[in-house]
Amino acid sequence: MRIRSIKPEFWTSEDISRLGYFDRLLFIALWSYVDDNGVGVDRVPLIIGDLFPEDMSRDPRDTLARVSEGLEALAEAGLIVRYEAGGKRYLCVSTWRKHQRIDKPNIPRYPLPTSGDGDPGDSLATP
Repeated sequence: MRIRSIKPEFWTSEDISRLGYFDRLLFIALWSYVDDNGVGVDRVPLIIGDLFPEDMSRDPRDTLARVSEGLEALAEAGLIVRYEAGGKRYLCVSTWRKHQRIDKPNIPRYPLPTSGDGDPGDSLATP
C-alpha cells in the first residue's frame, strides 16, 4: 500500500461527480492499490483483501458485488483500463497523472496497457 493524496478539485471534477458514492471511494482506494505507474493486478479478491477486508468479513456477498460492479463502472467511465498481458489480468488508472504526482517512482511492477503498435495509450500513466 502506498500513501496517496487527493487534490481538492477531485470532488468537483465532472467525471468523478457522475459516479456513485461507493465508486468514488473505490477509485480513490485503487490509488493505494496500484504501483507508481497506476497499474495493479485485476483480481477482485486481491483488491478486496487489500482495500476492503473488514467489509468482506462482515458481508462477503455484498462486498464482492459492490467491488465488481464498481470496477465495471470505473471502466465504463474511462477511469480505469482493464487488460491482459502475459496471460494475467491488470487494471490501469487511465487518469493517473491527472490525480497523482510521484516524485521518486519505484520500478514498475506490472506492464502498462498498450495500443496495437506496442506504444502506451495516450491517456495512460506514463509520462
